[in-house]
This record gives sequence, structure tokens and C-alpha cells, in this order.
Amino acid sequence: MLAGGKFFFLPVLNVDGAALVEQSYNDTAKKIINKRKNMAPGFRSTCGEEDAGVDLNRNWPLDWQAMDQSNNADVCGEYWPGLEPLSEPENKALSKFVADNKAELKFIINCHTSGNDFVWPFNGRDPNDIQSRAPNYLTIFNDIAVNAQFPDGAMFGNSGQVMGEKMSGDCDDYMLATYGIPSVTSEMGHLNQYDASWKCTDSKVCFDILSQNTKWMEYIFQNIGKIAHIVKPK
Repeated sequence: MLAGGKFFFLPVLNVDGAALVEQSYNDTAKKIINKRKNMAPGFRSTCGEEDAGVDLNRNWPLDWQAMDQSNNADVCGEYWPGLEPLSEPENKALSKFVADNKAELKFIINCHTSGNDFVWPFNGRDPNDIQSRAPNYLTIFNDIAVNAQFPDGAMFGNSGQVMGEKMSGDCDDYMLATYGIPSVTSEMGHLNQYDASWKCTDSKVCFDILSQNTKWMEYIFQNIGKIAHIVKPK
């Protein structure tokens, strides 16, 4: 598979937030803090390091909203979208990377936890209007959902269809609408496969989660030629 294509891997976008989690883990008897957001300095004096920052997956321009409805625009809440769209250096860097390499990029997969969900755009729309906005891309996503092998109980659609939540400022929405590249988020694993700190309960569980999710990824890679004929890069 690796010999037959070119792959770009980005292990983590929120590198500073991840560094704080690692530092806290080493300094506090292996406790993992709930650091979803980046380390943007605004509101740190109000929120503290753990709760300050911007949720990078609510900061993308498409359907960005100044007020995050699920969090009542709380600057210390998990989903604070920032004061303006694409304000964060991490997102600017990723956007530039995709723009610079869009001729080679045929599919984008964002890996999250958990839920065994296969989530496609448009997450900032309720109801989802992908059928009218990008019907060819919906054909791609539906083909994967029907023909690829997913873990038992996997759900498919946008965030409203899968989780019952509208998510404005989403990365997948932006990548598809801006660059014409199909982009999805995979929520991997069930809740009972993680502990309260979002660690796998043991190494075998981690291996099982990855093994169960490689099958549908392989289907995408095996059909990337067919997908490339459908997509319309911008």
C-alpha cells in the first residue's frame, strides 16, 4: 500500500496543547488533563492553562460562528472558536500545507476518539445540504460507508446525523469547500475502550482499535484512483 501511493502524516496539530498534557502527566503522578484547546495566550489569566486557548476544530472559516451554541460562547469552555475564523497559527499552517500540496492530495482523514463514527461534511449545516452543494462527494462518502469494512455499530453522516450536534468552523467542511478535497473525521473506538483520561484501557485494546479501522482506510486507498476521477480540486 505504501509503495503504491504517497502519504502525508500529521501526528498532531495541537502540538503545544499536547506538550502541556505530557508535562502535566509527568509532573502530577501520571494524571492526564483535559486539554482540548491550543495554547493561545488570550484569557489564560481568566481560564488557567488547561481551559484557555482556542478549539482548533471550531476555528475554520466555513460556517464559523462567534458564539458556540453548545458552550454559550464561554471563553473557558472546551469549544471556544476564537475571536475570529482562522486566527490560530496551527490552522494557518495546515491550510497553507494543503494549498501547497492540493494537486497531490486526493483524500484527507482526521483521526479522533471516540464513537466508531465516519463523519463527513457539512457539519455546520442542519440539515446537511451536501446533496445540493457537493453531490459527487456524497457519492464517494456513501460508497465508502456501504462497501468498506467498518467496526460494528459505526455510524455515518455529518455531525448532526451522527452525534446530534451542529459543529461550525469544522476542518473537514473547510477542506472540501475551499480545496475540493474529500475530507472526513473518523471517531475511533467505543467509550468502554478508554478510561476516564481517554487512554486505551490497555495496549491490546489500542491495537484492536487500530486494526479494526485500517480496513476501511485500505478500501479508500485501493479506490483512490476512482475517487480522484470524481473530485474537482479548486
